[in-house]
Amino acid sequence: MKNSKRPPPPPLPSQNPKPSKQTVHIGGIPVDFPYQPYGTQLSFMNRVIATLDKAQREGKSHALLESPTGTGKSLSLLCSALAWQQNFKSKNIYSNFVHSKPDPQALNDPIGHGGGFIPETQPSGNPNTAPPAASDGMRKKQAVPTIFYASRTHSQLSQVVREYSKTNYRVQMAILASRKHYCTNVNVRGEDNIDEKCKLLLKDREAGCSEFKNVHKVKGHPSIQKGGCHEAHDIEDLVKVGQIVKGCSYFAARSMVDDAELVFCPYSYIINPVVRRAMEVNITGAIIILDEAHNIEDICRDAGSVDVEEDILLQLQMELEQLIRSDAMTYQPLADMTQDIRSWIARKKNTLERHDFQHYSSCWTGDKALKELQEANVTKHCFPILQECASKAIRAASEAEPGTDYLSGMAASVLEGLFSSLNYFFSGDGLHVCNYQLALQHYVKKLPGTAVGSWTQTFSLWCLNPAVVFREIADSCLSVILTSGYVQ
Repeated sequence: MKNSKRPPPPPLPSQNPKPSKQTVHIGGIPVDFPYQPYGTQLSFMNRVIATLDKAQREGKSHALLESPTGTGKSLSLLCSALAWQQNFKSKNIYSNFVHSKPDPQALNDPIGHGGGFIPETQPSGNPNTAPPAASDGMRKKQAVPTIFYASRTHSQLSQVVREYSKTNYRVQMAILASRKHYCTNVNVRGEDNIDEKCKLLLKDREAGCSEFKNVHKVKGHPSIQKGGCHEAHDIEDLVKVGQIVKGCSYFAARSMVDDAELVFCPYSYIINPVVRRAMEVNITGAIIILDEAHNIEDICRDAGSVDVEEDILLQLQMELEQLIRSDAMTYQPLADMTQDIRSWIARKKNTLERHDFQHYSSCWTGDKALKELQEANVTKHCFPILQECASKAIRAASEAEPGTDYLSGMAASVLEGLFSSLNYFFSGDGLHVCNYQLALQHYVKKLPGTAVGSWTQTFSLWCLNPAVVFREIADSCLSVILTSGYVQ
């Protein structure tokens, strides 16, 4: 009897099937999603795209979106925003082609110059003149709005990058973080004052920082280029690349922002004006996504506030007075202002109300705060002059050449924080005075690790209204999308 072969059994279904790419059309835009999207995800992506479409039509549009934890909010945000961005880019490329001017010789010899087709100098139905020529950086920003995806912590950003790696989208990206997370110089990495040591190294022309000289090796490494294994990278990936090529991952990440279409960063890089200026983050015309934004009001209030202890003010004053010899026009007004604030503190500290054991304080709001600052000789009339001096001093500290005198990193940081809050306070011709509270505290400050303490004073200017800070951001960008598992 002839043996007949039994047919092979049907293959068992895979326990871990590879996610299939799904393309759904939302508002006429194809959105690639790594899985079959749920209804909640489709609804969420629809609101994101509708918001961005409205922003394009009307110049600005913002949204506050809520989606419970575990519903794929981050993935939906990334896919919908990137789909809209790439669609915008493709339409803009076509628009640039339509706006292109014909070769002038084509008017006389169309066959030899353009194949008989002479494009219109203006598209039909649009009588407006063409915009003026822009620089390469501005042209890139006009070509496609940069997406800034911000979250609270670096660990949350790493999780979002992992979600991004699941998508079908690959654009030029960057992820911003502090020197503490990025530094690859073994002589500096892990130090408490790493920012100050880094700046000192960069200003030392003889020794310098060898890693900084190899920034281009990190930025140009094949693994983070298109198709590389770290094309979608997080902080740890870029640090590993920096360690391999002995290059600086911190400045490489900052440099990569210039060409990036997607930038991941902590909240402070967007919300805090001091950090934003220091990191040279340009949010003009950008799309800003603030994930887990249920505490964004507190973050905005903190960004517009300042607390300075009197001993820090004294150190700032001493540095300013030492620099008067080199530039009295810049440093004398700032030294006088610091002295006036300290004199005001000395007059007020014995009149404060007792609130707790060894803790006295008083607060002034609105016009009363304005009056107290006037007693300290900080008025809205003299503030513009002081602000100009502070800007020069801060710029000198960041760009100082070796052999020149300038403020230390600590002093420059204190000065910038103080003037950032004062700028909000006096802005709008005193419109925000009622949104601020001036406070002075007199208390015993305990030394770390001991029960011993000494009396000290803290000068504070607290922002009470988060809109004071947030308004500047909303007015600068194309769209702000705030999302959270719950909103209040």
